[in-house]
Amino acid sequence: MKKLFFAICFIYSFCLVNTIHAAVTTLDEAAEQASTPKPRTDDVSGLPDPENIDAVRAFFKERFQTAPTSSASELGDLNKSSAMDIQHSIEYIQDLAESKKSALEKIYDEALERIDAPAPEFSPDTVFYEQVKNTAQAQDNAALFENMALVNVRLPNGRVILAPAQEHIAYLLSSFQILPTGTIEVEEDVIVVANGEKLKNGLVKAMPKFTRSRTGVKKKVDINLLSVTINGRDVPYKLKEIGNQIIFSPKENYVLEPGVYTYRFRYLLDRRLWYYGDFTEFYTDLTGAYGLVIASANAIISVPDGKTFMSETALAGFADTLSADRTVIARLSENALGFASVVALDAYEGMHLLVSLDKSVFIEPGLSRRFAWFVTDEGDILFALLGFLAIFGSYYLSLRYLRSGKSRFNTRTKQIAALNRFIMTQKFDTRSFVSALLELIRTRTIDMRQENNALMLIKQTDKTKNLPVGLKKILKSLFDKNDTAIEVSHKNLLKFKRAYHAYELYIRRMYKMMTLKFNFGYLMFGIAMSLLSIYAVSYIAVNPLETALILIFSMLLMAFYIFILLYPYRSKIKKYIFRSIAAGFVVFNILLLSVYIHFVAACLMAGMVYVIMAYTQIFANQNGLIKTKISNIEALQNYLKENAAQVASSIEFEARQAYIFAFEMEDLYAKNSRNQSVYRLDLAKKMLGVL
Repeated sequence: MKKLFFAICFIYSFCLVNTIHAAVTTLDEAAEQASTPKPRTDDVSGLPDPENIDAVRAFFKERFQTAPTSSASELGDLNKSSAMDIQHSIEYIQDLAESKKSALEKIYDEALERIDAPAPEFSPDTVFYEQVKNTAQAQDNAALFENMALVNVRLPNGRVILAPAQEHIAYLLSSFQILPTGTIEVEEDVIVVANGEKLKNGLVKAMPKFTRSRTGVKKKVDINLLSVTINGRDVPYKLKEIGNQIIFSPKENYVLEPGVYTYRFRYLLDRRLWYYGDFTEFYTDLTGAYGLVIASANAIISVPDGKTFMSETALAGFADTLSADRTVIARLSENALGFASVVALDAYEGMHLLVSLDKSVFIEPGLSRRFAWFVTDEGDILFALLGFLAIFGSYYLSLRYLRSGKSRFNTRTKQIAALNRFIMTQKFDTRSFVSALLELIRTRTIDMRQENNALMLIKQTDKTKNLPVGLKKILKSLFDKNDTAIEVSHKNLLKFKRAYHAYELYIRRMYKMMTLKFNFGYLMFGIAMSLLSIYAVSYIAVNPLETALILIFSMLLMAFYIFILLYPYRSKIKKYIFRSIAAGFVVFNILLLSVYIHFVAACLMAGMVYVIMAYTQIFANQNGLIKTKISNIEALQNYLKENAAQVASSIEFEARQAYIFAFEMEDLYAKNSRNQSVYRLDLAKKMLGVL
C-alpha cells in the first residue's frame, strides 16, 4: 500500500500541465538511449513520511506550484458526438484557459483538484460505483458537465473522482515487481466504466505471446494467471493463445451490467527480460492491448531491495507518433519507479515503458532453464516432428518388411467363397454371386433344380437365424414372404439384380472390415502417437485443455478431408472436383490451426493424419498386410486343383463346392455316384449364362 499511495500521489503532482510540445521518438531510439546509464535529474530529497498523510499532501502541494504545464487541446474537440468514446484522465491546473478545455477535461480537472479533500473511508464492502446523473452535484455544475451522464469512480487509494459515463477505462495501475530470478510479479488494477457496448461480457485483456530483442530474436512469454477479481470478488478467468496474442477471458459467459467496476489481475511473467553484455532490459506496452480509451494510465516497476535502475524511458501514442511529453516518470524509492500518462490515451494507443537494469541484479539462467525455454519456444514443432517421424518411420519399415516376404502375419477371418474371390481378383461378379447361392444350397436353405427346361431356386426352410447376414440379404431380395420358388429367367432379373447388389455391398464391407482388422495394430499405434503428440504440444500451451480439444477436432476434420482426397473415384470429373475441394479444406484447416500452434507444427500434424490414412490404404493392398491371407487362399486353390479327383469323391465336396466354383475349377470336378445328390456345378454354370 505504501508504494500504491506514492503512485497515486506522484501522478497528481505531475499532471498539472498547460501546453504540449510532443517530440516524436521511436522505440528503437528510446532503447538505444536507455542502454547506457544516465545521471539522475529527479530530486527525492525531503520525501515525507508515507504514514503522515498531512505531510504528503503538503509536500505535493508545494510541487504543484512549480510543476511544468501542458495541454492536450490539439487532440480536437471532444464535445462532438463522434468523440464520445474519448475520455481524459489528465489533471489540469485550476487556472487553465477555460476556452481551450473540452467538457471531459473540465470534469477530470474539477475532480482531481480536490486532492486536499479528506479521503473517504474505504473497506472491502464499499460500493464501487454510483450513478450521479441529475443529482444536486450535477445540477450545480450543469454548465460544466453539459448534461452528460456522470459516475463517481473510487480510486485504489479511496479517493472518489467524477468521470463521464461513456464506456472507457477511467484508471489503470500496473505494478511490476521484478524478482532476482527474472520472474515478474504483476498486479494490475483496471477501473472501467461499462455501459453494455464493448464490455457487455466483461473485460478481455490481451498480451503479446512473444517478445523480441534488439537484434530481432524472438522468444515466447511464460505466463501464470494467479487470480482475477471484480470488485473484490473472485471470477474464473482463462488464458488462451490466438495468433501472436495471449488472451485473458472469462471462463463462463456473463453479462456486465452498466456501472463502474474494478478489475484486479494477478499473474506471473517470465522471459520478459533481455540479457545484454553489461545490462538487462525490461520492456512492456502498458495500454496498447486495450480497445478502450484510458483516462489515466500508471505503472510501478520495482526491483529487489538494495538495487537500482540504470535508465528509464516512457513513450505514449500510436506507433508513428510516440512522444515522451505525454508521460512522466518519478522515482518512488531507490528501487521503485513510477510512470504515468499526462493526457488520455485513445483506444489501442500504447504507453511503452523501457528500463535498463544492472545485470548483477539477476541470476543468470542456467542450462536447464535455457533448455526449458527452448522447449517452450519450439516444443510444438519438436513434439509434432517426433510424432510424425515415429509414425512414418514405423510404417515405412513395416511395409518394407511385409514386401520382403518374411512376414507371417495372419488373423483368422471368415471363409467365404465370394470374399476369397474378391481378395484374389479385387472384383465382385456374377460368379461371386452364384457361389453365394451354392453356399445357401450347402446349408439346406434353398436348392437349385432343372424342371421342364426351367432353372429353379426352391426355398426349403424358413429357419434362417444362423445364416450370415449377406446370405439373409439374398433370400430377402429373391423370395417374397409367401414365395417358395423362383425361376432363374429374365422376368425375375430385377430381383436377382437387387440380391446381387445387396451381396456385393456385404462382400465389400467384409473386405474393408478384414483389412481394418489386419491394420488395427498399426492404426492404433498411429492414433496413439498422434494423441501423444497432441498431449505434448498442449502441455506447453497457455491453456492445455482448450489447445488439446482444438487439435483433436482439427485432426478429425483433416482425416475426413484426406479420406476424400485419397478415395479412388471412378469418374475423372468427380475425382478432380472432390479432391480439389478436399485439398482446399486441408490447407484452410492448417492455416486455422496455425493460429494456436506454429505453422510448421500444424503442417506436421496434418502429415501425421495423411501418413496414417495413406499407409492404411497401402497395407490393405494385395502386397500389404493381406499378403498372408492371399497366400492361404492360393494354398487352398492349389489343394483343390491338385486333389480334384479325391475331393470330388469325398464328403468334402459339398463343403468345397462354392469355393470350386468361385475359383473357376468346375471343369475339374465331374459328377459321380458319390456326389450326384449334392452336385450343382453344372446348374451353377448354366445360371451364369442367364444372369
